[in-house]
Amino acid sequence: MINPPMVAREWGAGRRPAPFRKPRLTSRGMVTAELAIGILSATMLAVFLCWGVSLVVVHTECTDVAAQIARADARGDKASSAEAKKHAPDGATITVEKTGDQVHVSVSVPVTYGHFVTITVKGRATMPREPGS
Repeated sequence: MINPPMVAREWGAGRRPAPFRKPRLTSRGMVTAELAIGILSATMLAVFLCWGVSLVVVHTECTDVAAQIARADARGDKASSAEAKKHAPDGATITVEKTGDQVHVSVSVPVTYGHFVTITVKGRATMPREPGS
């Protein structure tokens, strides 16, 4: 015996499927707002990370220049010291102190982020004076 098709019994006798309901208006646009806040947050995080990396690069430059100047002054080589000072970042302040048998060099430069924040990055080096210098 072959069973008849179940089409009429699936929905019940004479019943139709429920009509489509519209979504509530309170949740409308929520994904768009969350996405906008997420993209803004990710962009700001990327900008601050790039600025942090640039601060590390400037600190490395200041420390390298301070070490070159300290090494040249410890040897008593004025020409090399003047050449090393040319490699300092723009706007850098260079301080050289000779105390006893040590040469202390400090290189500092202000780094700004737009008009919001200014941070002074410093690099220091100390070298012992060489005999006969």
